[in-house]
Amino acid sequence: MSDQKIIAKAYDTMEKKHIPFSVRVPVNRQARFTMVALFRESVEFIRDYTLPFNLISVCIRSEGANASVVRNLKTNEEYSSEPGVITLCPCNLSQRYHHTLRNEHIAIHFKLELFPGVDVFSGQQHVYFERSPEMMHEVQEIFETEDPVLKISRSQEFALRFCHRHWPEYYAFEIKEMQRFCDVLWFIREKADASTSVAELAKIMHMPESSFFREFHEVFNISPKKFLQQEIFNKAAQLLLMPEVSVKLTAAQLNFSNEFYFSHFFKRHSGVSPKKYRETHTDSIQ
Repeated sequence: MSDQKIIAKAYDTMEKKHIPFSVRVPVNRQARFTMVALFRESVEFIRDYTLPFNLISVCIRSEGANASVVRNLKTNEEYSSEPGVITLCPCNLSQRYHHTLRNEHIAIHFKLELFPGVDVFSGQQHVYFERSPEMMHEVQEIFETEDPVLKISRSQEFALRFCHRHWPEYYAFEIKEMQRFCDVLWFIREKADASTSVAELAKIMHMPESSFFREFHEVFNISPKKFLQQEIFNKAAQLLLMPEVSVKLTAAQLNFSNEFYFSHFFKRHSGVSPKKYRETHTDSIQ
C-alpha cells in the first residue's frame, strides 16, 4: 500500500476515533549535494570540456548574435546564450564552448550524487533549458549577498530548485544493481589515487578481474578504469581549488609519479592545464 493510501486510511480512521499514527519516509537513499565552484565571468576561448560535475549557467549579458555558442559533442546540438537563459549541463557530457567577451554568465558547478561518483544526472545526454528573466535577476541578487556562506547556501538552494524542475524522467542506471558495488565506490572516493589498479578494486569485491570488469561495465556503462580516472580527476580539481595546495603538491598527494604526468592527465580530462584551471577559478577560490 502506498504512503498516500496509508495516510488517507489513517485520516478516515481518525474521523471515527482519534488515534496516534506515524508514517515514515525512508531516508537511506538520498542525493548528496556538493558545491564544486561558484563564479561570475566574461571570458574568451574555444575549448572542449567533459566536466565530472553538473553545470548550471545563467546568462546575464549577451551582446549580438553568437556571443556564446555551445555544442553538445554527443548529439551535435548547438545553442546560443541570451540574457535570461538558464542551462543545466549534466556531468560527463562532452561540450564545446565558444565564449566571447560579449557574453557574461554566472556558473554553478555541483554534484548531486546517489553514490560516490554516481550523479542523479549521470548518463543524461541532453542539456536542460529554461528562459526566465525572473530567475536571472534572482541569481544576480544572490551574487550580491555580502555573507559568503549565505551566498553559497542560497546558490545551492537555487541549483536544487532548478534540478527539481528538470529532474530526469529516468535514471540511466539501476540503483539496486549499483548498491552491491558500494564498498568499491567508497574505496575509490576515500582512498584511490593514481597508483590504484582495477585488480585492486576486483579484490575488494572478491572477484576475478575479468568478471569484475565485465559486471562493473554492465551496471555503470563505463569501464572501471575510466570511472576510477574520473574520480581521481575530480579529486585533483578539488585540491586545485585550495590556494595552499600547489600543482606539485596535488600531484604528490594523488601519488602521480611526477608533476609532468599529472599535468598531462589533468589536461586530457579537462581540456586545460592544472595551472590554467586554477587561474580560471581564482574568483571562486578567493
